[in-house]
Amino acid sequence: MKREIFIFILCSLLLVYGCEKIPFFGKEKPKPEVQPPIVRGTVIAKVDDLLITLEELNLHLDVFNASIDLREDLSAEEKKVAKIDTHEKKVSYVKEILIRQRVLYQAALDRGLDHKEEIVEILERDKIAILAREMQNEIIKNIDVSSTEIEQVYEESKELFKEPEIRRIREIVTKTEEEAREVLIELYQGTDFTLLAKTRSIANSAEAGGSLGEIKKGDRGEEFFAFDEIAFSPTLLKDSIAGPFKGPEGYYIIKVEEIKEGKQVSLTDAWEMIKGLLLRNKQKEELDRFYSRLLQSGKIRVDIYEKEIK
Repeated sequence: MKREIFIFILCSLLLVYGCEKIPFFGKEKPKPEVQPPIVRGTVIAKVDDLLITLEELNLHLDVFNASIDLREDLSAEEKKVAKIDTHEKKVSYVKEILIRQRVLYQAALDRGLDHKEEIVEILERDKIAILAREMQNEIIKNIDVSSTEIEQVYEESKELFKEPEIRRIREIVTKTEEEAREVLIELYQGTDFTLLAKTRSIANSAEAGGSLGEIKKGDRGEEFFAFDEIAFSPTLLKDSIAGPFKGPEGYYIIKVEEIKEGKQVSLTDAWEMIKGLLLRNKQKEELDRFYSRLLQSGKIRVDIYEKEIK
């Protein structure tokens, strides 16, 4: 009886749909063609259909080598060794990092890890950040700075593009103001500054006759602010003596032995710096305007629940 019912149902399906529409009678549907991956750059490796390009490798290495440059715990020689800048090191990076990454990525897909709730959330956040950054690039891509704008900024702010003045200075430091005044009297009486620095100064510079060498304003740190104000005063000329005044180590008397005026930085040398500054400012202004227009248009609603921010 069951066999007759099965045959009846099968015949009915054949009459209504035809053989080709029934999976176990019709011809097997051809598998959709897998489109080859789009290649943007020079392919240097493949993991199944996942490509690795020379351009991608270079982006990775630019970031890695830049991070090495920022390492303050490494010497110049150690940084040179740590950087990936030879053919052998690059091949090793491809094998040990990029290929390994793609093999593990493929294994993760096979296990369905890309469907895990927390992974989906992370990917969505990354998508927001990537598209937001791309939108910003779209907004500012046509912004440029003209030669006239650069020249105008240079002329209006010429003093800012001047190298700092350098002075050669000697110092004598005493514990008390009374001692400093005694030293000052000896200087006015003609005693050599270098000799008094060696015999009366308590500073580390005493052995060098009080010489600080060539210094710029700010070289000695924030605690020497008062020192700088006096030592680099426009009224303190070459061979002048100033003091005593209170400083970090005691009471100071100083002598200016040489003054080297700050060299004016040329427009050519300052060009890229000014252009970069103007470009960043114009880009920020355009981004701020675009953002404000979006909010004011009412197309996008923004709600902030400040009480929930703890």
